Amino acid sequence: MKSFFIPLICAVVLLSAAGCITDNGKFPTPAADFVPKRTYAVSHDKLWQATLDALDNSRIPVVNSDKTNGRIQTDYIAGPGQVNIALAISQITRYKYNISLRDEANGSIRLNVMCTIEDSMSSTHSTSQWRDVTSQNTTLENKLETWLYEQVENQLKGS
Repeated sequence: MKSFFIPLICAVVLLSAAGCITDNGKFPTPAADFVPKRTYAVSHDKLWQATLDALDNSRIPVVNSDKTNGRIQTDYIAGPGQVNIALAISQITRYKYNISLRDEANGSIRLNVMCTIEDSMSSTHSTSQWRDVTSQNTTLENKLETWLYEQVENQLKGS
């Protein structure tokens, strides 16, 4: 009887570990009731600084910024990954932001936040190229963009 339970217990442990989530990052989420304004009645300089401060406070590195043209590009941020022990593969996810500020005719400033989500698969033998999976993850894309708008608006409120 004992010899029957040992393989059974090993099989249960192996199968339950086959689809583990790794904690190399969690996706941030906006407050449930938050709706971004996207157009702000503040100076270009103030919105620019609030955006940079929001990124700094969220520990999101900027790789390129051009204040004259109102463009900011962030580095990639690690997202959660999955490991399948039975198949010896893992999936990793990352995302980044492209941000633009544009002067509107009425004197307000339009903030446009665009998120790109990528993933890659790896095994003990190889790692795949990063591929853009944004179009398959529009709900996540919207949450990540809304979250950053919320961070910027929080900076505007605090200044």
